[in-house]
Amino acid sequence: METYIYHRYAESFKEWLQIINYSASTTETLPRQLQEFFTWLESKDITTVTAITRQHILQWYDYLKYQRKSQHTDTFLKSQTLNGYIRALKLFSYYLRETEQANLTIDLVSERPLPSIRHILNAQEIQELYQAASDDHYGLRDQAMLSVYYGCGLRSSEGIALNLDDVMLDKKILYVRQGKGYKERYVPFVEKQQTDFKLYLEQCRPLLANEESGNAFLLGNKGDRIRYGLLLSNLKRLQQRTGNETLKEKVFGLHALRHSIATHLMQRGMKFDYISQFLGHSSLNSTQIYTHLAHEYEHENTTTDRR
Repeated sequence: METYIYHRYAESFKEWLQIINYSASTTETLPRQLQEFFTWLESKDITTVTAITRQHILQWYDYLKYQRKSQHTDTFLKSQTLNGYIRALKLFSYYLRETEQANLTIDLVSERPLPSIRHILNAQEIQELYQAASDDHYGLRDQAMLSVYYGCGLRSSEGIALNLDDVMLDKKILYVRQGKGYKERYVPFVEKQQTDFKLYLEQCRPLLANEESGNAFLLGNKGDRIRYGLLLSNLKRLQQRTGNETLKEKVFGLHALRHSIATHLMQRGMKFDYISQFLGHSSLNSTQIYTHLAHEYEHENTTTDRR
């Protein structure tokens, strides 16, 4: 009975978010985070929303901050993720007041984000990731993945959202329909990416596709649209299959591929505004970080070469 009550709260909260026009990602993420809170409450025999106290909120947050780990990276939650949980609780509190169901005070203070550490792979390391792909159809998917995220510099969500019609092999163009801020753009690619995409479409995707595939470009092992967790685990597997011990010890994810191509393009002399358009930045200020990254990267390589 208690599970049903909390489930009803989560569902009605989700409907409320949709009604007041929150984004699709928000209406999926916040109720899911709230459901985690409800599961924790049930483990403490707290069966009604009206029984929740400030102490319960603080205990839950301590659990999130000091015990809860990411399923993908097995590390403690980052400040940005913790702030997402705080947002979910505050919006749920507001929802309860607006619907006159309860008065739940959330006075948690948002975490201060840690400085962003941007990992850059050099051209040789990128090549070694490509070479680490297996000879079977899964290897063809890995190479297509690298070409989406390094060769075309897409964000993780943009690559996942790609549909078959978005990959125009004859024109060597990707259509990004779900970019950041709901902005769409076209991304050009070269012959290397064209070959990777063609081989994947001809020799891999047909082996994975089923009734769940729809129009998705990149497919998971069960034929559905590929998910972030599988992409990340595949990238980590490629990393560990290389013979480069330095590369194996690096900590990076899909976004590092995007940082790397941007920095490499900067080093090759591509114009600043072209790189900004390629990445889908709304402001040139977002691209300026790569100028500093390129200089730091060149300095590190020069220092290494002198040793």
